Parts: sequence; structure tokens; C-alpha cells
Amino acid sequence: MESQLAVDAQQTRQRILDVAARRFAEHGFNHVTIREICQEADANLAAVNYYFRDKLGLYKEVVERAAEAMHRSKVMALDAGEGQTPEEQLRRYTRSMLERALGPEADQEPWIEKLIGREMVEPTPAFDLIVEKGIRPTSARLAEMVAKLLGCPPSDPRVWRCALSVQAQCVFYMSAKHVFARMAPGFRFTPEVIAGLADHITDFSLAGIRAIAQKKEGCHQ
Repeated sequence: MESQLAVDAQQTRQRILDVAARRFAEHGFNHVTIREICQEADANLAAVNYYFRDKLGLYKEVVERAAEAMHRSKVMALDAGEGQTPEEQLRRYTRSMLERALGPEADQEPWIEKLIGREMVEPTPAFDLIVEKGIRPTSARLAEMVAKLLGCPPSDPRVWRCALSVQAQCVFYMSAKHVFARMAPGFRFTPEVIAGLADHITDFSLAGIRAIAQKKEGCHQ
């Protein structure tokens, strides 16, 4: 059984991480101080040095948490169409991505989206964690799905261009949801709306992929 000291230490570490995640997401790495984080987390300044070495170490752990959450979400989206045709895999993927980004689950940890958005616009020394832990591990699976639709090997440059086009459409709706709220007061991303958007993205993407696959020059082998 853990000692009370060990439990207290773990709780202190977690409080620091929780406060840091929210503050870094809201204000960015350069506009948050360790003193502010520790005051809100009811921890002394030495605790950051003890658990994370320094401010950058703390920030990297927060970014790593965000990257791992991104990875889990993409894995679940890719797994949603397991065993189906490539077309159905793409449809299940887009729907799962939008459901997690626009549905009720999206509000559970809003700091993740904000933090990743900040890193995309203003990369810090922690940006590689998002690429290596949040993007790269699942990129091969998405490329394989698109390659089957194109009839090309995954190494063909058209594959990653098409894969990015699919991903970009999903990301647009994720990042523009606040625009929808202002342009159409009362608008809600209901399950029916999300399903309709997913079908649109899928149908639009499949039509584009088929058009590229039918080009005379064919795919690079």
C-alpha cells in the first residue's frame, strides 16, 4: 500500500500538470510562468524542478499527453473500419474523427485541441513530440487505406497528397466549429449533422481519389 507521502506527491504532480495544461493551452509557452502555475496548483516552485526539471520539461510532458490523446483518437478512428472495404474504411474513419472532435467528447479536455493548434502555428522545442507520437505512428495506416483506393503503392506521392486532403477536411471542421456558432446562432453539431458532414467528406474525397486514379499517367510504381 502506498504511503501517504507518495500519494501526496503524486497528487501534487498531477495538479501541476492539470494547471499547466490549461494555462499553456490558453496563453502559450512563452506567456506562462512557473510561479503562476505553482500558485494555482498549490505547490512550491521546487516541485517543478523536482518532477520536471524545468519549465520546458513540464511543457514537454503536457505536449506529450496531448500527442498521446491525438494518437489514441486516430487509432480508434482507423480501427472503426477494420475488415471493411477501403471505401467503407474511409467513411468510418471520417465519421469517427468528426464525432470525437465535434461530439460531446470534444468538450471533455478542450485544452488538447488548443495546445496542438498553438504548436501547429508557433512550433516550440516540443513540437517534434506531436509529430512523432501524435501523427507519424498512424500516418502509414491512413496511407495504406488511400493507396488501396488509388491502386498505387503507399510510396506514390499521390497517396500522401490524397491522405492529407482527407485529413485537411476533417481538421477544417474541427478548427472552424466556433465560426459556425457565430455565423449560425443556435447551430449544433448533432449526431445527424456530424454523420452528414462525414458522408460529404467521404463522397467528395472518393470522387477526387477516383479522378486522380483515372489520370492517363497512372500511379508511380
